[in-house]
Amino acid sequence: MDTVFLVLLLIAAVVVANIVYWKFDNIPIAFIQIAAGLLLSLFPIYQHFELEPEIFLLVIISVLMFNDGQRTSLSRLTHQFGTTFSLAVELAILSILAVGFITHLIIPSMPLALAFALGAIITPTDAVAVTSITNKMLVPSAVMGTLENESLFNDASGIVALNLAIAAAVTGQFSLISGIGNFLYVFFGGIIVGGILGSIIVSLRLRLINMHVDAPSVMVPFTLLTPFVVYLISEAIGVSGILAVVVTGLIHGIQQDRLRLTSSRLQIVMTSTWSVVSSLLNGIVFVLLGLSLPSVIINLHKHDTSSVFILFGVGILLYIVMTVMRYLWTNWDFARIRAWDKKEKHVNSTVMAYSGVHGTITLAMAFSLPLTLNGQAFPYRNDIIFVATIVILTSLLVPTLILPRLLPHQVSKYTEAELAAAKAKMVDDAIVTLQTRHGNSPSASQVINILDGQRTVEGHVNKAKLNIIFENCFELEQQTVDSMLKNNEISDLNADLYMRVAQRTTLQYQQNNWQRILLFFRFNVVGKFSLTKQARQRRKTFHDMSRHTGATKNEMIQRNRQMWQEMAKVEKKPYQKIISYLNQSLINDSKNNREINIVRRSYDERHRRLTRSFKEHENIESEQNELLIEAFQQENTYIQSRITSKEFSTELGGALYEQISTDQLVYLQSINEE
Repeated sequence: MDTVFLVLLLIAAVVVANIVYWKFDNIPIAFIQIAAGLLLSLFPIYQHFELEPEIFLLVIISVLMFNDGQRTSLSRLTHQFGTTFSLAVELAILSILAVGFITHLIIPSMPLALAFALGAIITPTDAVAVTSITNKMLVPSAVMGTLENESLFNDASGIVALNLAIAAAVTGQFSLISGIGNFLYVFFGGIIVGGILGSIIVSLRLRLINMHVDAPSVMVPFTLLTPFVVYLISEAIGVSGILAVVVTGLIHGIQQDRLRLTSSRLQIVMTSTWSVVSSLLNGIVFVLLGLSLPSVIINLHKHDTSSVFILFGVGILLYIVMTVMRYLWTNWDFARIRAWDKKEKHVNSTVMAYSGVHGTITLAMAFSLPLTLNGQAFPYRNDIIFVATIVILTSLLVPTLILPRLLPHQVSKYTEAELAAAKAKMVDDAIVTLQTRHGNSPSASQVINILDGQRTVEGHVNKAKLNIIFENCFELEQQTVDSMLKNNEISDLNADLYMRVAQRTTLQYQQNNWQRILLFFRFNVVGKFSLTKQARQRRKTFHDMSRHTGATKNEMIQRNRQMWQEMAKVEKKPYQKIISYLNQSLINDSKNNREINIVRRSYDERHRRLTRSFKEHENIESEQNELLIEAFQQENTYIQSRITSKEFSTELGGALYEQISTDQLVYLQSINEE
């Protein structure tokens, strides 16, 4: 139970960090997540928290790498294979060697094998972290594509090199020839095994889809389990489980592209699921960094009070060395990036250098270091984690400060206000078309209400004003029903039942909890005692009849139908009074149109539910579906005509098309689930 609670707190910290980032998006989200972890470290429950390294590799790294693989364009990867291999393998190996020798030179007591392990940890780059920093900048497409391809494979290079370094530390021996041979076996063996397992799993997945076993409840868990299965099998064989997972992800990405239109609903669910999972895992890693940082510093102080400053300097120096190497590597054409002149080449190389951000994988690899080595505590584990942390933080901070000065800011092709105005025009056109073709039939009115929900809500609803309008409507209903009682138009029981329906309408939209309590108390306590003795007896009789278990199903249905037919008769006059009041309010109080329309829609919806008969229900629903599809088609036609006439830009039209497609898919899905 403690473990579950610890994990839930980590997830909660990620969610809170995401909320804070939504308000302060100028700060990289990684910093906010680290701060959330620092706050969690104050909780006593986390004082002795440790996560097994194997869990890091299996649960976090393998899943993230699989997702990176399936999101990578294979055609772009193939086209840029030479550049990708040069950065992800050749430069990665040279960086590992450079970091290892420099670290061993500064800290001679650290074994060379562990210095190389540090190099393997801090070499991998994180394209996701780069995107979070540059999301408001125009990064050259060739540079961004190169960064994404590089991060996909230098992660695997780093992990393979880390395993070799740890193996050398365990045995105390390292042979260059055997090391290279082992590296090639583990590296290319992982690629081959990943290709075989990926092909088998994708074939099985396609077979299930062809058998129409493609429900999200089956396919989503099936895909989520894939990286775990591939990783465990590959590691059991002795090859790189991470590379196998990457290749399997690439094969899955190819299949998803082919099935993009044959199983749209599944693709949307799958994309959304992986987006949430990867975001959550990335966030958890940075929260764990903040959570572990205080204990790492405390342990370093216990070891040597000056070690923190020495390691801090080592981290800064290593970041500078790797940044310079990245610039020279691309500027000297060891890794070619398309550029039309020397100036563009210099800019691309500079952006590549500063975009060598180290993030999730680096941190996860640092935490994946064994807790023990040859039966004793792993030497320099805290030192390596601390240096990796400094490199991560520096690599996040430096581009955050420098890249905005090098890259132009993104300029949106349209503003939010333009999008909102275009949506309003689109919806208005569809509504006018429906009214012209179908009048004010119940189905058309319902579809118009649904279409009205496509509008972009500008500003906030005035909750106090909304409450007042609902309260006034409720009072008007009460007065009308009392008048009908005095004129013997309705019975006490029907009046009581109707006011319960009215109360539910008001409570459903009441925004203030205190007002909900007062209204509930007034109607259910005060109102109950204000009933006549005869009315209370009728209410009791009605409840006794409702609880009667001897009635057949048809009798209960007939009784229920009769009750709602009575409610429809009672509701007719109060509804007319309310609509008249709201229409007059629209004329006299134009500043609160939004709140008045919300109240109007709620009473219109209740009126339709009460007035339509059960036999008409299915026909009305079917007609409503047809009208809504017709409305969506009209909206598409409207957008196309405005793009043709140059009133809407292509980008604005694309955003509106996306809105319509999503709305239509969600609505049709809701029909299938009913």
